[in-house]
Amino acid sequence: MADNDTAPGKPGSAAQSDVISHGHLAAAAAAGSPAPHHRRLGLFGGIAAFVVLIAIGPPEGMPPAAWNVLAVAALMACWWALEALPLAATALVPLVAFPLLDIQPIRPTAASYAHPLIFLFMGGFLVAQAMQRWDLHKRIALTIASRAGSEPTRLIAGFMVATAFLSMWVSNTATTIMMLPIAASVVSVVILNSPHATQSNAQRFGLATMLSIAYSASVGGIGTLVGTPPNALMAAFFEQEFGIEISFAAWMLLAMPLVVIMLPVIWLVMTRVVYPFDLGRSAEEAAHGQEEVRSQLAELGKMTTPEKRVGIVFATMAGLWLIRPLLDDLPFLSGLSDPGIAIAGALALFILPAGAQQTSSEEAPHSERLLSWAQARNISWDVLILFGGGLALAGAFSSTGLAAALGDSLGTLSWLPLFAFVAAVAAMVIFLTELTSNTATVAALLPVIAAIAAATGHPPMVLAAAAVMSASCAFMLPVATPPNAIVFASGYVTVPQMMRAGFALNIIGIVLIALLATFLAPLVLGS
Repeated sequence: MADNDTAPGKPGSAAQSDVISHGHLAAAAAAGSPAPHHRRLGLFGGIAAFVVLIAIGPPEGMPPAAWNVLAVAALMACWWALEALPLAATALVPLVAFPLLDIQPIRPTAASYAHPLIFLFMGGFLVAQAMQRWDLHKRIALTIASRAGSEPTRLIAGFMVATAFLSMWVSNTATTIMMLPIAASVVSVVILNSPHATQSNAQRFGLATMLSIAYSASVGGIGTLVGTPPNALMAAFFEQEFGIEISFAAWMLLAMPLVVIMLPVIWLVMTRVVYPFDLGRSAEEAAHGQEEVRSQLAELGKMTTPEKRVGIVFATMAGLWLIRPLLDDLPFLSGLSDPGIAIAGALALFILPAGAQQTSSEEAPHSERLLSWAQARNISWDVLILFGGGLALAGAFSSTGLAAALGDSLGTLSWLPLFAFVAAVAAMVIFLTELTSNTATVAALLPVIAAIAAATGHPPMVLAAAAVMSASCAFMLPVATPPNAIVFASGYVTVPQMMRAGFALNIIGIVLIALLATFLAPLVLGS
């Protein structure tokens, strides 16, 4: 990243304000990708692995189709890990490779790209797009932050809660891009009104604020099935491979305890352990930061008609997701599903008028509806394709017998106690996703984890839940997650500073995830 070669300016400086713009932050979301020579290495390394495996041929007793799946998986894993191609482009490989290698015909392969859980995420993306179009997400964030109080550590807590809540529904990247300029302006005002603060304390305040926002965006995304792609990918995998439905409410029962525990832990680690600060402010000086938040909220004016209508659609969807299991006994609602609720909410946005004389945050005249197809084109279609590729690969692992073969070869690991096994899975995924895409990592690992579970006798749901939650808890490096990259690009944070805070949180995350996956997941999701 370009910012890596420049020392970060003092928080609140003019240079800093220039850095923290939506343009810079949006660019930073993709800035953590591998260097060109790494991409070339991944491209040719993946092809080489594929060719070697095909040339060697399957070992005795393994079906040729299963061995061919392993070769395709090696190719895709290399390309995903080093982003030799765009992640979504790599996800299209099964559509070509599976029919050519007699793994399975095109029709069942293509069916994976239209799995019901993909439509759950599509609906969530469309609602999030409408929230961003009409600035509803910004109003929610500022409202939460305005109620946090004026003391600096409480301001940080307010930003964390707002960020985590939004990232449950809006992408982690979009949430961070939106929250960071708001927080930066508040940090600037707080420091300017803290004349007795040392430069070191001011820097630690900026560090704690920015890193807390990045980490809260990642952790908040764990909370719902639509919060981050790995969550829905796991739900789709278990429905496809085991016929087990993970409902929206069931996932929240498992994931929300981790969110509720991790947020205070992050706050304590950042403000009390790793980057403690004392700005030496009077009560009058402390009030200025809160005034800045309220000023930005006041600039939004009264809640507009489009905001209200999008808010009603959003609240209705969330409510139906939570109570949907209770509606199964009603004859006229027995066919209602979580993806159906998501698409119904999205359709409502295309149907409902925005209201007269409204303009969106894009400063363009309002469309006749709350959401137009022009805005819908902006959602993350590549993530939906990535889902399909991961599910196609997972399905082939199972249908060809590769998963069973891998499981048999790993059966010697069954002596490990469940908690130790889960902790090992969590540690592996957390440190792996420090360098690779969390969605691609989960897509590649889910069928392997299921095979390991079958061979060792450990519950597959427990191991998979640990892997999926761990994929959102990589806190050490800018390349680990878009929120990390965005905050790094702001200039407040250097790599060593991020690693210092992130390593401690990685270790805490491993322990918490292992505990929740081992003891809570069987109760909530089954084994």
